[in-house]
Amino acid sequence: MTVAPARGVDPRRLRAAMGHFATGVGVLTAADARGRPFGTTANAISSLSLDPPLVLACLRRESETLTAVRETGRFAVNLLAAGQRELSERFARRAAAGLWDGVAHRLPDGVPVLDGALAAVECAVHEIADGGDHVIVIGRVLAVEHPVEHVDPLVYYRGAYAELVAPPVVAPEIALPSGLGALRMVPLPQRTAAEVSVAVLVGEPRGSTGALLYVHRGCLLGDALGSTVCGGRRRLHAVVAEMHEARGPGVVVYHREAEAGFGTCCLRGDDDPALSSEPSAAERTAVRDAIALLELRAPVRLGAETRDLRMTGA
Repeated sequence: MTVAPARGVDPRRLRAAMGHFATGVGVLTAADARGRPFGTTANAISSLSLDPPLVLACLRRESETLTAVRETGRFAVNLLAAGQRELSERFARRAAAGLWDGVAHRLPDGVPVLDGALAAVECAVHEIADGGDHVIVIGRVLAVEHPVEHVDPLVYYRGAYAELVAPPVVAPEIALPSGLGALRMVPLPQRTAAEVSVAVLVGEPRGSTGALLYVHRGCLLGDALGSTVCGGRRRLHAVVAEMHEARGPGVVVYHREAEAGFGTCCLRGDDDPALSSEPSAAERTAVRDAIALLELRAPVRLGAETRDLRMTGA
């Protein structure tokens, strides 16, 4: 990293350096003494003080919006949402006939405020200060408007519009004790209110290759009541024991729909064909969700008879 001396800094290098500071985008609006609306796109906007409530914005000395602010002593800062790039580009141009055509706005106390702005701050001039080739306008806040819910802002970074990127969602893990050690449960996407999908983790399967994967069908007697005659529960216990003995990671995918039977394995016995059949469409979806969420690579599915089946289009 090179450090340039303070004197003689190339303006282009300074602009490029400060462009690494991501900002929102706003339109500073005002009306002149005759009521004509003016607006200027700006990203040099900042909250300055809470007591008293002050904000600041920097405008070029030749800005016609600045002239209107000086004439009336009033202005508004309109912060733009992600979908309002057209407004940003419109007011980045010099004032011209038709600039405000089709721009929805209102005039509280004669100050134009853009409809649909992400937030609006109405101000009276508190102080105007020198800022080199710009002028620093400090406003005393008179009124504010903003939505309660989250709305993505319009973002500017390194000389171009940008977008906020949400951090990856990491599903929470809930640890429960069992006879085979602590089992961690991770919720899978729930597509309807009548279904439940959970992945039970054995070891550390996240991002692993060749993790053992088993689809378990819930049974009221076996799972909720701990019945010792439940074939499905015995199979589950055997599979989890195999995962522990293999000292490799494992995942048990459990999916249940409200309409599905919940106890047929005990009622019909170990020979219930449902236990040895391939996963249903809903169960396959739950398996895909688990593979994606846990970033499993080449998982190995254990069937009802614990035969190894490579996942093919699970």
